Amino acid sequence: MEYIDELGKKIIIEGDQADFGFGIRRRIIGANYVFGVQIGGYLSSFDRSFTDERIGIESGLGDIVLSKIGDVGDAYELLREKISNVDSSNIFEIAQAVLETVDEYFGGLENHKDRLNYYYSEDYEESKDNKISNLKGKGAAMCVERAALSQNLLQLLGIRSFFKTSGIVKNGSNEAHSYNLIEYEGKYYIFDSTMPNMINNAPNPLIAEIDKESFDLITSPLAKTGISISTSHYNPYFSKNYEVTYDAAREKKIEVPALGNDAKQL
Repeated sequence: MEYIDELGKKIIIEGDQADFGFGIRRRIIGANYVFGVQIGGYLSSFDRSFTDERIGIESGLGDIVLSKIGDVGDAYELLREKISNVDSSNIFEIAQAVLETVDEYFGGLENHKDRLNYYYSEDYEESKDNKISNLKGKGAAMCVERAALSQNLLQLLGIRSFFKTSGIVKNGSNEAHSYNLIEYEGKYYIFDSTMPNMINNAPNPLIAEIDKESFDLITSPLAKTGISISTSHYNPYFSKNYEVTYDAAREKKIEVPALGNDAKQL
């Protein structure tokens, strides 16, 4: 699908064919970073498992690297081991198993500043073999890779989930960010595997419950609808208190607590 603004510009990258502003690309999933996602103006959503879809990854202003999921079979096996002892009615425990799987598969975040060294040229033909799985064990995966793998893991468990890319505001700074949205047993959640929460002195999922109306609004791919959702937590990976507004710059705004948020607060 493609979504066009009043000036005729394609502002969403999602579907079999899309235009980044410099030519048609096929099988791309992601947001158009060039025309506004940094300020929260636009978003993209994807509610299936990644296979050969191309995911747009920002490596600089207007510089897009394309990648696909690659072979993440080892992550599936890790999750199967972890999920066997999880209470299937408890989304927090399920999200914890997904977070632990993502961490173990990618090897943490210690080399995140070198992340783009593991991708090839942004040239489309040369980038056809780019894979998120290239970052396995490198300690370099960040939000796009972690949310994409989380999406496949959640889908493996039969959970309805969305891969999201949108503008966020993190401690007052505008950024582009990828995360997940989950619908499970009649309840709705934001799940962020890049900015986890510190609970009982251990990393836990940043997972915040939202109502159905908010879920429907934040999963909308249309630029002029939606909702901004804020939550606060302590991120143990970066040893900071964070206040994050997902899908920032919408007219409608709510604030929700992070589940289990009994640690440091802003």
